[in-house]
Amino acid sequence: MPQDERLLVVPLRSNAHTLLNGGPVAAMRRRLKYVSLLFDGILLESGVLRVWAGPHGSSSMVGPPSAEDADRFQTAHERRAAVGAGFQLAMAEEGTGAPAKVVVASTAAIAWRATLHPFALELPTGCDWINYVTSRNPSGDARQVSQRWTQKDKRNAALRRALPEQFVRDTVISAANRDLVLAATAGVAASFDPLHLQVVEQRFRDDQGWKLRGFAVPILFPAVGKLPWEDIRDLRAHKQMADFRKVLREVEDETSSAAASGGDYEEVTNRVYRKHLADDKLDSVGGLVKRTSVGLVIGGSTGFVTSGITGPLGLAAGTLLGSAAGAVLDVRNFLRDRRARGWVAVDQRLTELTRS
Repeated sequence: MPQDERLLVVPLRSNAHTLLNGGPVAAMRRRLKYVSLLFDGILLESGVLRVWAGPHGSSSMVGPPSAEDADRFQTAHERRAAVGAGFQLAMAEEGTGAPAKVVVASTAAIAWRATLHPFALELPTGCDWINYVTSRNPSGDARQVSQRWTQKDKRNAALRRALPEQFVRDTVISAANRDLVLAATAGVAASFDPLHLQVVEQRFRDDQGWKLRGFAVPILFPAVGKLPWEDIRDLRAHKQMADFRKVLREVEDETSSAAASGGDYEEVTNRVYRKHLADDKLDSVGGLVKRTSVGLVIGGSTGFVTSGITGPLGLAAGTLLGSAAGAVLDVRNFLRDRRARGWVAVDQRLTELTRS
């Protein structure tokens, strides 16, 4: 794959809360369409995640999908019905023949069954930019970083208020940090649901260089989320799409820099994009940063990727839809060169599709 390949991973653990049939899945579908225009490839984590957490413990595991799991999302009724029921986690020492011992027994405050496989059933032919991957837990230096972040987050008073149940909070914190470390080590962006994003919001204020990604498309072209997959596929095939993506990344970089010193992300994004269309420069921006619901994608950390952590990739390409998912992106190479204005043709085509 080319050196400027840009990939986004959608981990199971950090999206488990929102992988629920109905409105939450519809929001995820819109997000996948938005990021399809910004990233060259999207990696969906395969398998089925089952999470339980309650007053006396938690359990989280990913397994292969059954025939039933692969075809449907968990329903709100199923999730509600499982709350209050008991769950157990038993372990046995391998090779000893000794009976398994119960190590966790609790009632469930949360009971999530999360999978991304049903999206494969709705994609038309030619959506080869979406691939399924497996992941493994971070090890070595990456594991130590994840543990260090997790210990710090467990002392976060805001998170304790937002998630008062200890084992629920610990589960969310551990999942978010695990997935963030894996994405950073692999050099890919990551998409988190709003619940898990609460854990890593502080990363945008530290010295590691984290960036918000993926907010330009839903702000500039919100109707993209309603387009059929066939239109998304055809837009991605536009000969100027690569240049269009580079402009969007420049818009996001300039927006984040301006908003960091005060500014409304939506207003600044529109202003910066209009300046790019006019081939002008960014004006100074004042005011307070507003929280938006579109900043659900986290870009790689410059400091983290160059900090000497060279552990295992952690993401292994699957073959469910395609074979291009195994590349590693070097997120240090953000291209800033001027380019031909052919990308405006993509803007015009997007405008036509979203206004019809």
